[in-house]
Amino acid sequence: MNVFAAASRAKNYKKNESLFHLGDPADRFFVVLSGWIKLYRETGDGEEAVVALFKRGDVFGEAAIFNGAGYPFSAVASEDSKVIEISAAVLRERARQNHDIMDRIMASMSKELRDLQLENEHLALMSAPQRVGCLLLQLSAGMIGKGGTFSFPYDKSLAAARLGMKPETFSRALAQLKPYGVTVSGPEVKVESFSCLIDYCCSHCSSLPGECPGSRGRCADRACAGKKTGTCD
Repeated sequence: MNVFAAASRAKNYKKNESLFHLGDPADRFFVVLSGWIKLYRETGDGEEAVVALFKRGDVFGEAAIFNGAGYPFSAVASEDSKVIEISAAVLRERARQNHDIMDRIMASMSKELRDLQLENEHLALMSAPQRVGCLLLQLSAGMIGKGGTFSFPYDKSLAAARLGMKPETFSRALAQLKPYGVTVSGPEVKVESFSCLIDYCCSHCSSLPGECPGSRGRCADRACAGKKTGTCD
């Protein structure tokens, strides 16, 4: 980021404040410093399709690297957020001078494509409770220990939309995770055993160790009684 220091700015966005809209000129590249940013598109009848949620350390707006491009999605702050904004013109100039910058942008785009491929795979192969369990594992990825308690960092309705579910489907899926050691009270989620939830969800996912933070580098010989019985001790 040092090469961009003089040409970037940090900007705060309030919850529900827009960063840009679909089709706007891609004149900025973004790095999330805090909060959550939602990328979405709207259907013809006004329904919202959530494409991605970005947290601290994530980057987006890669369309800025292409001269004359427009943003393919709209972006809004899902919670109070702070981002670094880098001018598209500066980004393109620095990328011409330093190929490492372009390599990093292409790696980011490749990761986003892989994430979308995994999401399509999950839709085809995983049940609603397994997909919700996968989300819980990702949200708790930074936690250490056998299990733990954490809070949803954004509204559950947004979590449901991110998974392509109705809020009531999401709530039912959460309830169906109780036999696997998951209990929910308001925004608070308690997971008795991350290993058990991993065994329930990740056996239906093709991601390799290290590709998904939620899997915590699971290995093939990891086993949980719940995998066979539908419950965890």
